[in-house]
Amino acid sequence: MSRILICFYCLMSFQFVMGQDDIIQETNRKVESVLRQFGTGVEENKRFDLILALFGTGVESYPGLVFETAQKLYTISQKNKDIICETAAWSFYGQSYRLSANYIKGLECHHKAIALAEKSGNKSLLALAQNQMAHIYKDREEYDKALRLYTVAKDNARLGVNEQMLLWPMMNLGAVFLGTNQLDSSLFYSMQVYEKGLKNDMSRNLPYILSNIGGAYSKLGNATEAARFFKLAVDSAIQSGSNRYLYFAYLGLAEHYQRYKQQDSSIYYSKKAIEAVQHTVFSYLSFKPARLLTDMYENSNADSTIKYLKIYRAANDSLFNTRANQQLQMMTFEEDQRQQELAAQRISYQNKIRTSALLAGLLAISLIGLILYRNNRQKQKANSLLQQQKEEIESTLAQLKSTQTQLIQSEKMASLGELTAGIAHEIQNPLNFVNNFSEINKELLAEMKEEMDKGNLVDAKSIAGDLIQNEEKINHHGKRADAIVKGMLQHSRLGSGMKEPTDINALADEYLRLAYHGLRAKDKSFNANMKTDFDVHIGNVNVVPQDIGRVILNLITNAFYAVNEKKSHHPENYDPTIFVSTKKLNNWLEIKVADNGPGIPKKVMDKIFQPFFTTKPTGQGTGLGLSLSYDIIKAHGGHLKVETKDDEGATFIIQLPLT
Repeated sequence: MSRILICFYCLMSFQFVMGQDDIIQETNRKVESVLRQFGTGVEENKRFDLILALFGTGVESYPGLVFETAQKLYTISQKNKDIICETAAWSFYGQSYRLSANYIKGLECHHKAIALAEKSGNKSLLALAQNQMAHIYKDREEYDKALRLYTVAKDNARLGVNEQMLLWPMMNLGAVFLGTNQLDSSLFYSMQVYEKGLKNDMSRNLPYILSNIGGAYSKLGNATEAARFFKLAVDSAIQSGSNRYLYFAYLGLAEHYQRYKQQDSSIYYSKKAIEAVQHTVFSYLSFKPARLLTDMYENSNADSTIKYLKIYRAANDSLFNTRANQQLQMMTFEEDQRQQELAAQRISYQNKIRTSALLAGLLAISLIGLILYRNNRQKQKANSLLQQQKEEIESTLAQLKSTQTQLIQSEKMASLGELTAGIAHEIQNPLNFVNNFSEINKELLAEMKEEMDKGNLVDAKSIAGDLIQNEEKINHHGKRADAIVKGMLQHSRLGSGMKEPTDINALADEYLRLAYHGLRAKDKSFNANMKTDFDVHIGNVNVVPQDIGRVILNLITNAFYAVNEKKSHHPENYDPTIFVSTKKLNNWLEIKVADNGPGIPKKVMDKIFQPFFTTKPTGQGTGLGLSLSYDIIKAHGGHLKVETKDDEGATFIIQLPLT
């Protein structure tokens, strides 16, 4: 069985090597296609997206192509005076030297890239340069320096405009935490990138991500999950055509089997790791599997021990020789000094600003002192006059307070009158129907009695049918009056609930489903798309969950009603859609409920939060939903706003304080 397995892997390796030329040519074609899109008229964000697209071609698997790409980028940068292209060119130069194990030259290029990125002010570009330089320290297992650079790169990526850029330092943080045995942190970052990366064109890094996840599970003692992810990493690396990624997958398996005392398997995959990079520019990577084989053969096979010890020493010398270490330390020291000088310059500039502001403040205080002295002398002259006017002012103040009390009382009575008038007007309509149909029913009952006395049962039954219809209308308008009263009772209960920490994302998602299924229960033909975008960094928010849930449910129900109405007028080419999102903005939480319905007419925008105002047909709404929602949000110290465009939809925005 072992011979069959070895033959199979040899065949796979042969096919893998035979396809390299085709893969390199295809990769070069993709690189040229991206480079042709650069031009003087391409905006900054688009140019940065093209830089990321270059990495997406898989060019990093071939150091020679990386170097050629760097040269072409540098030529473009000089022609177009493009600082973004020039920064990327130096990052590519540094990457090509790093992949060839020339860390000294690589670090020198990355320093230039970071200096240019800082000058450009582009946070995404700076994050890219820092992320690439951190690779050198990660390769050399100087994890403290690598961790610092990857963390700074992640923070800068958050400030940039390109979301994909954030995944790169997160992916590498997973590898650094794996190297320092911080396994929970390693899995956290690696799994996040694995889940999000599949949606953000990170497939080229998939073997590396899978190897990191497998390594974390292996160290945590979960051998089953470790083997599964390593198997996925090997398959993905073979498919990508990358010797380097295939090396990482085999090395992970070798260390995994050594960890679980399966020496034969560990020896097998250690040799596979060496074979993956042997006779390539990545041969220096063989020092780790060679060290494993040296340790395992030490007490059993002297020839193999010497063979792999030589491989280990040769690779180790190319990576960690004393001269290279000294030069790298000097370059790192120089960069630290440069950063300290920049910080000192910023502090000096800030001190100059503070000094100027202090002098200006002192001058202003002096002028104010002179003015106050002059005014004080004038006030002393006016004191006697003020004393005489004191009694008059106190008398006037008392009158004003009395008048103010009367005005407040009048305003309360006016508001109460308006509310009472609104309630009376809204309830009067269904009551008029009830009274009118009651009068008609009295007359119909009298007619039915006469017909029954005459023995005319046909006419009596016809009158009875009319009575039933009238009673149904009385019942309908009675329920409408009941809904109005319940709505007013909800107004009166505002603020009665207790605030508690609440998962707003879960609450919004729950009420979105509740509203949709509620409408589907009433109308089986109703259908709409539902899209969500929830900010996972919000955490729990201190609110009254029942009240906020009532607001979200009302807004979503209104949105469903709007798209359903538009669908009835555009049955062919209209796709009804509801979009619910949450986002943390400094100390505020923002909840948006948007639809692509007909929008809200401008002429009624000023009235939509008034009690009893509704755009729905008579009998389909009380006009209390938005008014009640507005009062709930105000009671929480927040804001409820609306944005709308004719025939494009409306967006209701809830803003709640997080403190």
